[in-house]
Amino acid sequence: MTIKNTQARWGWLSKVFHWATALLIFIQIPLGFYAESLRLSPLKIDVFIWHKSLGMLVLLLVIVRLLWRIKITIPIALATSRLEKLLASAAHGVLYLLMLALPLSGWITSAAANFPVKLFWLIPLPPIVGPDDGLKSIAAEVHEICVFVLIAILVVHIGAALRHHFMLGDSALKRMWF
Repeated sequence: MTIKNTQARWGWLSKVFHWATALLIFIQIPLGFYAESLRLSPLKIDVFIWHKSLGMLVLLLVIVRLLWRIKITIPIALATSRLEKLLASAAHGVLYLLMLALPLSGWITSAAANFPVKLFWLIPLPPIVGPDDGLKSIAAEVHEICVFVLIAILVVHIGAALRHHFMLGDSALKRMWF
């Protein structure tokens, strides 16, 4: 397996980016819901620090992943129709947009609430905006809506991968696995 993608297969670095991002997102979603469910306490603050720290890792990983994707060959799509190719492309675009919007809206929410973001209790991030209750409310609402849209798109994405693997019998899932 090569580091770079080919016309037929994803390279190992693209696979690492994909699965690392997926793992972080599948941790982030329940972690965020859990943090929201807690009453104000040291535990809630700790859980939110984990959530924010992992969110910033997602942001960094997605930026690097996008730069890599721009630089490197993308394997030829296995979609069976023009409509399927369009839907797959749109779903991937929305996924990337959400993977950027979620950490940024979370960061804006924290900054607008005048609550500092520290990565793993160690590295303080500068506030992306100043304190602003109205902006905090809007950013929090955007964050929440984006989570539910992300969940829906992930269900479609995973369903499409399973459809390709089990119903169509093609290599879409295999070529993204190690």
